[in-house]
Amino acid sequence: MDSQEKIAKTLEPLTKVIAYVFGFLITVVAICFMLVFYIGTIPSATPVETSPAPEPVVVELTEQEQLGKSLFNSNCAACHKLNRKAVGPALAGVTDKYEREWLYPWIKNSAAMIAAGDPRAVAIYNEYNQSNMNAFPLLSDEEIEAILVYTDTGK
Repeated sequence: MDSQEKIAKTLEPLTKVIAYVFGFLITVVAICFMLVFYIGTIPSATPVETSPAPEPVVVELTEQEQLGKSLFNSNCAACHKLNRKAVGPALAGVTDKYEREWLYPWIKNSAAMIAAGDPRAVAIYNEYNQSNMNAFPLLSDEEIEAILVYTDTGK
């Protein structure tokens, strides 16, 4: 066996591998071309019509409710939330539970009502771990009414 025959025998498996790889690459390229042409025949998707998003409901507060909201946020919101308990009870709908005539003195000086033995005042005091509510003697009846009107909205 001469050197050329040895080289040919040595390279024979390598040439087979190259032939297989080349054949594989040609097959992949052919498949890619077929896919490109096939995809080009697919009709484009038409956009689905969607209805516009509903307009958000904007709740307008009256002038009195706006005043009440402002007073609530500056005087009450640290301890009260409208629709859930916090340090104190939820205040939405408080006028359904208590008469305004009772709420006015309660808001102005709850400690005096508790000391006087008012049963509802004592019950609230005990329910909330005997925590005293801040007194608001400087709030006018009109300002307290604005707060109560605002809490009635629950907004």
